[in-house]
Amino acid sequence: MAAWRPSWRSSDLFSSFSAGASGHGQIWFLACAGAMAAVNADTWATELGVLSRHPPRLITTGRRVEVGTSGGITWLGTGASLAGALFIGLLAGLAALILGQGWAVAAASLLGAAVGGTAGSLFDSLLGATVQAIYRCDTCGKETESKIHRCGTETRLVRGWPWLGNDVVNFLASAVGALVAAAMGWGLL
Repeated sequence: MAAWRPSWRSSDLFSSFSAGASGHGQIWFLACAGAMAAVNADTWATELGVLSRHPPRLITTGRRVEVGTSGGITWLGTGASLAGALFIGLLAGLAALILGQGWAVAAASLLGAAVGGTAGSLFDSLLGATVQAIYRCDTCGKETESKIHRCGTETRLVRGWPWLGNDVVNFLASAVGALVAAAMGWGLL
């Protein structure tokens, strides 16, 4: 009896995508690309947005807020968000071409990931400005997304829903990225 050995051929790994030339495999691929694009877009927005020379503004009201405030956005951060989503879109489009899916799928992957990723990142900011759990450290006087501040002090909830922490916000933002990208793929392919 032959022993079972895992297979890591690209044809096995991407079979649902490759086999779905006219099926749902491409939509699932676009959804995955949209989710990854949203996560990457949010990361680039956060890491590069803090370098802006202009103070962030709350996504809901436009009011100036401190750097690092949940829901605060800058033009630099928003541009970085789009660039991060486009980067994942380029990788997804390249994967589509390598797997022989053609230019239409590659273009839908690029566009879907770019739009879905940016939408997911902005949705993250919207949740952060409205319903995400935000805590206050009474020792430092700073707002945080954590129940324990980095100084070691337990914090108190000042706004938002206690169950809607940063991990849940990130999950919901990636789901929005996936749904937007899949919907665009559904409409384009």
